Amino acid sequence: MALPDAANIVLLASNYNPSIVSKEWLYQKGIFTESADNFIHTPILALVENKDIALAVDEQRLQLVVKRVTEDNLVKAAKMVCTFVNILPETPYKGLGFNYQYVIQKKCDLDAIFTPKATKLAKLFSKEYHLGTVLIFPFENFTVNFTITPKPSKDEKVTMAFNFHSDVNKVEEVLSRMSSQIATLQKTESIVQELCK
Repeated sequence: MALPDAANIVLLASNYNPSIVSKEWLYQKGIFTESADNFIHTPILALVENKDIALAVDEQRLQLVVKRVTEDNLVKAAKMVCTFVNILPETPYKGLGFNYQYVIQKKCDLDAIFTPKATKLAKLFSKEYHLGTVLIFPFENFTVNFTITPKPSKDEKVTMAFNFHSDVNKVEEVLSRMSSQIATLQKTESIVQELCK
């Protein structure tokens, strides 16, 4: 599987209580099991991180950033979110998102795919323009926002970002959507590969 350059999981909720999310609580509950390099604990924000993962909780969201993207760390991040949800089932959850970002060489012919009238755009803007795009499409129980952003530079890179979002209300819905993590990664991989072959 071609892994993204960046990945995170966001779990939206009403009234998280960051003050209970102490380092000791995270270890005791088995959410964060490895040693932490950095920890911040205030009434409105809790953050624990090491070289692989950063977990942050504020009153509206839990965000788990995979700092070093590997298959093991992606699976570990999903397990951490599932453990957190199972420990706090009474929390009113609102939404779940998987976010993946790929930075690739612009050897793909994206202009041919996404520019039906290149001459008109060149006339409107300039002969030297860089095209990006946003596509929204459904995938399983998610709405996907797919963004392509050019990075004008000598090496001509393109950023492809995927946001898989699903509204959730119950723990069962969160856990069900979490089980789709590998499928969402496979979908992003197939799109990137198809666009750049």
